[in-house]
Amino acid sequence: MGGNMQRRTGKAAAVMTGALLIGVIGTPAAHAEGKKTSYIKHWAPLRESSRWSDHNLDSVKTSVTLSGCSTDGSRFEWARLTLYRYALGPDTKIKSISKKCGTYSFGRVSAGTYYFTLDGFGSGGLFWAKKVVIRW
Repeated sequence: MGGNMQRRTGKAAAVMTGALLIGVIGTPAAHAEGKKTSYIKHWAPLRESSRWSDHNLDSVKTSVTLSGCSTDGSRFEWARLTLYRYALGPDTKIKSISKKCGTYSFGRVSAGTYYFTLDGFGSGGLFWAKKVVIRW
């Protein structure tokens, strides 16, 4: 009977150690709640992006990164993006940013459904971005 008890105790210790290791090693690293990669082709001013839902489960700031920007004008100078939160009434404007491509950081936002608009750009009538990465 004593040997049986030692085997049970040994098995219980092994199970507890395994569970502890899984809990420590298996814990996922902190990361962004969501990410979407796309592109922009032939956009005129005031065009809207697709929508995404931010459940505000982390502390990641919402951002849109544009790379490979160009227009049908003489040269690309800047683009202005505005982040909106979808609402049953008029949508809520969060922030507008103008810059020459790169990362447009809109800060940490509350839970909701979001999209951005391309409000304008430096020259030409149409806009392209080879890569668009949205993080939330």
